[in-house]
Amino acid sequence: MLNGRRVGGWITSVSRYGEGEDSGVPLERLMPIVSVSGMGVEPELIPLTKWVSERWWGSRRAVLSSASAPRMRGRVVHPRRNRSQEIATDVVSTAAFELFQSGGGLLVVPPAMSALAVVLRLACIGPVLVVCPSQKMASMGAAFLRRKGLSTALVPDEWDNARGGVDVVIGTRSAVFAPCPELTAIVVIDEHDELLKEERSPAWDATAVASERALHAGIPFICTSAVPSAQSLFAFSEHIMYVQAENGWPRIIVVNLSDVPVAQSLLSSELLESVGTFGDTTVCVLNTKGKARLIVCKSCRHVQACPSCASLLTYDDDNNLWCVRCNESHGGVCLACGRAAFTVPRGGVSQLVSQIQASTRNPVIEISSDSSDDWSKGTVFIGTEAVLHRIPSADTVVFADIDRDLGAPRMTGAHEVLSMIAKAARMVGAKGTLVIQTRQIENPLIFALSQTDVSTALQKWSDADTAQRRAMMLPPFGAIARVSVTAPRSITEITLPSGVNMARDDEAFLLRAPSRNELDTAVAMLRQEFGTAVRIHIDPYRF
Repeated sequence: MLNGRRVGGWITSVSRYGEGEDSGVPLERLMPIVSVSGMGVEPELIPLTKWVSERWWGSRRAVLSSASAPRMRGRVVHPRRNRSQEIATDVVSTAAFELFQSGGGLLVVPPAMSALAVVLRLACIGPVLVVCPSQKMASMGAAFLRRKGLSTALVPDEWDNARGGVDVVIGTRSAVFAPCPELTAIVVIDEHDELLKEERSPAWDATAVASERALHAGIPFICTSAVPSAQSLFAFSEHIMYVQAENGWPRIIVVNLSDVPVAQSLLSSELLESVGTFGDTTVCVLNTKGKARLIVCKSCRHVQACPSCASLLTYDDDNNLWCVRCNESHGGVCLACGRAAFTVPRGGVSQLVSQIQASTRNPVIEISSDSSDDWSKGTVFIGTEAVLHRIPSADTVVFADIDRDLGAPRMTGAHEVLSMIAKAARMVGAKGTLVIQTRQIENPLIFALSQTDVSTALQKWSDADTAQRRAMMLPPFGAIARVSVTAPRSITEITLPSGVNMARDDEAFLLRAPSRNELDTAVAMLRQEFGTAVRIHIDPYRF
């Protein structure tokens, strides 16, 4: 009881009176515990919660809340172990076992191949904790593993079963704190996915937390991805294995929208063919969110993109082409032909729906936030990127205008596009088709996706991206934080340490430092100056 109120809390340590950090508290001030409401956090994970709160500059209470059992009262569940004796010998399983024996690392698995083969192989050795980006993926993964004869616990709903003991504990990012007796290995699937990053403060990353938990437990940690993040490529540079397979990626068709006869039209022959095939399921993705404006020359149809950073140009107050990222003006004429007449395509999802409805006899459905989850074979689904999360499978996925995403004024724009394409590749499988429509055929990422050996081409693209990050001292070679301060205060009121740069990012600011220690020094200054009025987001996914 505090001031007459009943307050919940966590017991993080127990010691004799007069010992420990709070030895100076008078005994008469200590109040008895009224009741025990739940099991809370697993005792062995208490140090991990402290590390998370310090690493991401957040409240320990918020981390303890994320790591606690979901129900107030737990129940006793006896262990259920059905460890599989059938050892798979496919390329993914073999690579996973080799990586396990070497202590863990990064396993690059093409999107048309299942990363669950990693879990199946490791479950033959002992209990495995699996972290997935989405609840749908975790549910489908749990069902698949049960069909293979393994006992599973899908957290948070089956938290008690996980504590009792099963072959596989699986769930979304909070599953990284789930109990798993006799834990043998931790696996994170699709480590590149943005959903593995906590949105609330502290904005911890499940991949980094899983790696730290495995380190504390002395067990191997394996993360899988079809398109690895720069951070994981750097962190596991000595322990990376690539799964090579001829059918690892679906057929990818790159369409040059500048060759479409009707100016500014998205209805290429490839798109019309895919939506017109009777009985096939087609998904069309058209993102219209964000501030990036697609400015196209009327004469040569060249997309106006910055020659330095490749982000889309916009207009400044004087109607000159302006790069938001580089903060530079590029004049008022086309960068390719020198003409001064431009057009800004404004077609959105609704317009594309009406155009395709007039071009096919297949049913056409626009997917929005309030659409039902009904799905039927042989339908054309059209929507923003969210449609990739709503439709379980398709024969063809068409990115109607990838330039709107590829040219976003962010360093991470290309990685966001690649993550979206990998998700679509998993939807269609090895026998499906991806159609990518663009006006930027020369873009390095588009060029890599157009190659016959996509996996090898993407490795070369990643090497070039890593070199660029190193030159610009961006993560993982530098440290970044997004900082916002409650009005009327402003971060510009104080002078940051030497070497820490600041740039505006919408309503917030981005801080960039050569190292994490220097960034921590700057963040400590902000905390001391602004207190609770400042919000810190360490290692943002997008910048």
